[in-house]
Amino acid sequence: MWAVLLLLMLGGGLLAMFAAMWALNPAANDRQVTKSRVALAAIIAAVTVASVAYRLITGYGLQQSAALFLGIPALLAIAAVFSPTPRTATGVACKAVTIGLFVSLIFLGEGVLCVLMSAPLFYLVAIVVGFSVDYLRRDAKKTGGTVMSFVAMLALVPMSLEGVTAGTSFARDASASQTRIVPASAAAVERALFEVPRFDRALPRLLGAGFPRPNWVRIDRDRWVIRMRGGEMRLDGMEPREGDLVLDVAARRPGVVQWNARSDDSHMTHFLSWQSARVEWEAIDAGTTRVTWTLRYRRGLDPAWYFGPMEQYAAQLAAGYLIETVATP
Repeated sequence: MWAVLLLLMLGGGLLAMFAAMWALNPAANDRQVTKSRVALAAIIAAVTVASVAYRLITGYGLQQSAALFLGIPALLAIAAVFSPTPRTATGVACKAVTIGLFVSLIFLGEGVLCVLMSAPLFYLVAIVVGFSVDYLRRDAKKTGGTVMSFVAMLALVPMSLEGVTAGTSFARDASASQTRIVPASAAAVERALFEVPRFDRALPRLLGAGFPRPNWVRIDRDRWVIRMRGGEMRLDGMEPREGDLVLDVAARRPGVVQWNARSDDSHMTHFLSWQSARVEWEAIDAGTTRVTWTLRYRRGLDPAWYFGPMEQYAAQLAAGYLIETVATP
């Protein structure tokens, strides 16, 4: 009951804030700029209020009531209606994407990393569609311009089918490698590869921003069980998911070892699925060894032209980190 009352109070406060912003209007000589700034502030304020209301509702056990499924969407709808409306289709599209991204953070349980990775693509699509509509409105009498605008929007249709069917998808298998010079003998590197690793070294900045990270490893003869903990910061109060990546030693000979993935129920499968890890090492001299770590994986996100380079870069960072953590004595 208290959560519902607080929700209503917050909604009233939000409306009052909108009214105040409209009344102050500090840049009367530049109303268009002012409206854009107010619109952005209104969206941010609305999402903040909705987030607080959501936590109050779940805290009082009302997450299955209409207070959640009707009250919070109503707050966001009020924000969209009462905030200044952009004058262009591009502005409207970007505003809708902004609200949608915030909603995915708060209510759909998406992690911050997922939203940050996806946001540029979302805004790109919104700008293409919005710009095409604006062009149609400005140059409705120009047949050529109309055709080109329709072509730009229609091009998004087949692109949106990537990953939906086999015929509209690109190859998913990929690999990434890193080579490092390790200040240890080849024998020491080999011993280190089969000892229980300690993941206490600092992760590269991108991997530490939200990718699942290994917590501990259990070695049962030729089987490795790696406990992975989802590293994404979430705004819905849920704990990051944990899961196990299970690897089997598939090949082992002087200078080479390969693990094949047996199973993986960690959150990493949201991004990609590991297939194998292959390590090759060669002595440079008595105290220096060249180590190459190759990770093979299956891309999990589409479109390939956008997420493929991201995933490969992350896998390259992971290969370098594994050399420093596992192959370095």
